[in-house]
Amino acid sequence: MDLENYFKEFQEVFMPEGFKWRKGQKEAIEEIIKTYYNKKYNAVILDAPVGSGKSLIAICASWILNREGYKGYILSSEISLQDQYEKDLSNFRINWGSVKGLDNYECIDNLEKTSVGTCKIMGKEPRKMSCYSECPYYIAREKASASSTSMLNYAYWLTMMNEVNPRIDEWNQIFSKRDFTFCDEAHKLLDIIQNTYSPRISEKHIEKIERLIEFFEVHKLGNYYESLNIIKKAFKSIKHEEDQEKLLDLISSIVLALDKLSGPIEAFKKKIKEDYPKNPPKEWRRSIRYSDWIIEYRSRFLEYIKIIDDTSIRNLIKNPNSDEIVFNCLEEKYLMHKYFHSHTGFCIFMSATFSDPSAYLKEISLKGAKYIKLESSFDFSKSPIYFFNSRKMSYNHIDKNLPWLINKVNDIISHHPGESGLIHSASYKLSLDIYNGLSEENRKRVFIYNGTEEKRNFLEELKKSNDKILLGPSLLEGLDMKDDFARFIIFAKTPYPSLADRLVKAKMNKDSMWYSFKTSISILQGVGRGVRHEKDYCKTYYLDATLSDLIHKHRNLFPKEFLNRIIPVSI
Repeated sequence: MDLENYFKEFQEVFMPEGFKWRKGQKEAIEEIIKTYYNKKYNAVILDAPVGSGKSLIAICASWILNREGYKGYILSSEISLQDQYEKDLSNFRINWGSVKGLDNYECIDNLEKTSVGTCKIMGKEPRKMSCYSECPYYIAREKASASSTSMLNYAYWLTMMNEVNPRIDEWNQIFSKRDFTFCDEAHKLLDIIQNTYSPRISEKHIEKIERLIEFFEVHKLGNYYESLNIIKKAFKSIKHEEDQEKLLDLISSIVLALDKLSGPIEAFKKKIKEDYPKNPPKEWRRSIRYSDWIIEYRSRFLEYIKIIDDTSIRNLIKNPNSDEIVFNCLEEKYLMHKYFHSHTGFCIFMSATFSDPSAYLKEISLKGAKYIKLESSFDFSKSPIYFFNSRKMSYNHIDKNLPWLINKVNDIISHHPGESGLIHSASYKLSLDIYNGLSEENRKRVFIYNGTEEKRNFLEELKKSNDKILLGPSLLEGLDMKDDFARFIIFAKTPYPSLADRLVKAKMNKDSMWYSFKTSISILQGVGRGVRHEKDYCKTYYLDATLSDLIHKHRNLFPKEFLNRIIPVSI
């Protein structure tokens, strides 16, 4: 293989005039291709800091492998990241397909999202429907399926591999196992799998089941309230039950109750095809959606029972959240192999937060991988991390040190007049404490949010002003605060994973190193929000002395460029 000729062709065909490769990009691509061919490792860990151009690495390496006759995927953690890849492909004039879940597309017939249950294709053979050839979802899916490299997000890919494919023969699979897979933001992969395949139950879930049963009764399709009552009773008992054997019995009773709905649902779908071959009424289409959801819902619980049977009852974790109860499995090695590794060939895991590859390999249950580290091309001399190593903000110290913390936040905000910034608070309670303690003048600049929608609205407002500050606990990832969007960042507290989450607590007790590893990733992600390109700059103020303990114990978790930026402040 002549890689230099491939690089030359790629640049001439796809890159704009005057394009120059960033430091380390071509070398990383070469290492990926060589590793693929020598078969010593079946995976690569690409540690690529912000600004190193890892999306171009993924695209170019995929294109070369395509030219060699291999097919693959580029997977992203979020829709927004997938959108960025789509934009890159458009700019490079590369005609690969990209597809998201059905709910991300608008129906051409009624201009509504499919989430409201109005899709005429649902429950039918897509290619037999008159709107199939014009449907934006199916157009995108067909193109992505036919592409030598397909752009998908984790959630959609997991659904296709683990839920759609098992229902059909291998010759009719839309997306099947391919030669290689690029995984962007790979540090999120296990959490996404755990979240996707952890069954949950809430009042809202029971309401969905109840609506379908009511629909069946109204249309004389049968009375199935007995199943509903069993589920309601099980949910009520689950809330207060802690014994693992009894919890498993309650989960099993939910599955049995849902089993009794399987026959009526199939009969209902058959009746729709017979009575409404072209366009069923809207309420019937909505009920199709509820039916499909119940089948998937039952499958989640059934899979969970199988996992517990195959591993150990001791791995069952009941996790009560604010409005639902989640069942997690501690045997995450099993989850990774079942839902991910069994559907992939050669994998390239990419992230900006892989300082310790061994910790990540352990998390995703791989024995070995080729490690590629790209050095940052950023000049961090204008982006110091001022570390106030005098007061701890951990649970046992926060009340005593809160006045000092608020005073420092006030001082820092006042030191940045006319500049926007972020304040990481670690909890909504601490957000309120800080906000209420600010001076009246500073409070006018600070936006405290409660929920994703409020945060999104503020970010839109931020585009219109240069002196606003966002305060909250969920600002560590997914924000591109380049240039004047963030000239300073404050860490009020070290973002340790919450021990109120039973899965987090169980994993920490099992492996304390994992807890530190996840914390370091959150810190690195948070610091990276404000420096997004080579000419960008942002000052960081870290006000929690517990960082010192973390670095002292696990210095290997932090990259050299992060440690070199730290300036101790003794006040």
